[in-house]
Amino acid sequence: MLLRGFIFFIVLVASTSAFAEILTVSIKGTDKQQSANIRAYLGKVPETEQLRASFIFNARSASEKAMQAIGYYHSSVKLDLDKSKKVWHLTLHVHPGPETTLTEVSIRVLGEAKDHRGFKKIGQESGLIVGKRLNHGAYNEVKSQLLSRGLNLGFFDSKLTQSRIEVNRNNNTAKVFLEYDSGPRNRLGEVTFVGTDLESDLLYQMVDFEPGSPYRSRKLNKLNSELAESGYFSSIKVLPLIDERSDNIVPVRVELTPAPRHKVDLGVGYSTDSKGRVSTTWRTPKINKYGHSQETKLEYSKVNPYLRFRYNVPLEHPTNDVLQFGLGVESNEYADLDSTMYTALIGRNTVNDGWVRQYYVRYLQERWDVLEDRNRGEFILPGITLSKLHRRGNPLDPEHGFRQIYLMEMAGEELGSDATIVRAQAQFKWVNRFAEKHRLVTRANFGASYNEDRELSDVPPSLRFYAGGDESIRGFSYQSLGPRIDYVDAEGEDQTITIGGRYLAVGSLEYQYYVTEKWRVVTFSDFGNAFDDVETDIEAAYSVGGGVHWMSPVGAIKVEVGYGISEDDPPWRLHISMGAEL
Repeated sequence: MLLRGFIFFIVLVASTSAFAEILTVSIKGTDKQQSANIRAYLGKVPETEQLRASFIFNARSASEKAMQAIGYYHSSVKLDLDKSKKVWHLTLHVHPGPETTLTEVSIRVLGEAKDHRGFKKIGQESGLIVGKRLNHGAYNEVKSQLLSRGLNLGFFDSKLTQSRIEVNRNNNTAKVFLEYDSGPRNRLGEVTFVGTDLESDLLYQMVDFEPGSPYRSRKLNKLNSELAESGYFSSIKVLPLIDERSDNIVPVRVELTPAPRHKVDLGVGYSTDSKGRVSTTWRTPKINKYGHSQETKLEYSKVNPYLRFRYNVPLEHPTNDVLQFGLGVESNEYADLDSTMYTALIGRNTVNDGWVRQYYVRYLQERWDVLEDRNRGEFILPGITLSKLHRRGNPLDPEHGFRQIYLMEMAGEELGSDATIVRAQAQFKWVNRFAEKHRLVTRANFGASYNEDRELSDVPPSLRFYAGGDESIRGFSYQSLGPRIDYVDAEGEDQTITIGGRYLAVGSLEYQYYVTEKWRVVTFSDFGNAFDDVETDIEAAYSVGGGVHWMSPVGAIKVEVGYGISEDDPPWRLHISMGAEL
């Protein structure tokens, strides 16, 4: 055993020595593009003496070919080889010479694609422009684009009938001639679904084209995406049957594998607001052939434990138009008040042009304590929510993005509620990575409510507004800010409790600096509050702070410290949270 280990060690050392660096290469006299192209033509730096000799022998011709490929036909290359050290060093002294300029670019498109806008500026898009330097890479890119674009648009019989470059070395000029014959354009045919017992009407709601419409591969990609988003399937294959086309009509076959009937997810997490939490989510993606589904989630945390049930019924589209029924029970801590809520909901969720809308009616029964008084309220609240999210880049760490959410709901005594209440809320968040290592994040949250002839303490905590916490004003604890009332406790001591407000105005400005792509440091300022009267009761809270974010596979893990500078003697407060920015 010891002998085998020793032999393995010797072989490992020998192998490492065998592939040690024996040649380094530097290039002088060139710009970044020229150097990169020369290195690409030179290939991998040799690892043996035999390969080194061949590499050096071919270095001049490879460099000249590399320069010709980007339009320099009169370049000269001088080799300088230094053998004084164990690792030889090869220096390439390159004189690019004059560049070869395009004097004519002829790209002719024949067939049904002749007038299609997708082929109009294909040369300019790739850099083949009269007066510019010849670049063989751009030329090859145009040829590739003509063929691939044609296939994406259904020109399956297309071909290049002419492709040549004429170079006049004496005048340093070049002419490009390309001729592309698209042939006839094919059209999309009937879609056939196999492998599922879902109602055909439900499936065809996700088909965004009519039989006979012009072929576009993005239409098939969209169908694949919508089938995946529905959650009904574990495997999806959208297959255009090109070999089975007739009269330029391409039938489409969709092969589906149903998702598991039940799925259970377990989760754990932590944030300063909710403390530690554990959750389990049970999903049934397809209950019947009509596409009904359900989701039940149980989450326990010290601050906000809850149980929620949702039952979904597709209407005109399985994901973009859904009737939803919901039940829930949860507890929450609102500053100094503890609340227990029982809810039932019926709503319609629609998606159109990026806007997500929900029209709903919800029943709320809430129980809460204010000092020694135990309160109970029942409300029927019709409402609407609208939201839209635009982002670019990694969904977990977007380069740019903007999220907006709006809510309005009301309860009336004439509808069976204990009080007349109208609430509105608007939330915004904007992200902009304005330079490679620099990003700004701003957010705002506004709310207002009307409580007819009611004391605020008579309104359930969930229908009031509070500030403070990880996603509100850091430096203050979760939902700890808002209007307060004074009282005398059983021992005769003066006390104060926070009971929330009728209005909310909170903002934040945060600067993030990327130390690496995985780590960033941040500094921020949060401000605002919840209050009762817009004219006399506005007492803003302010905080500043900083922290460190680490980009984990599930989003940024944020460790931040906030300091409430509006308080007389506030302590530093640690905030820990996790998740995507938008």
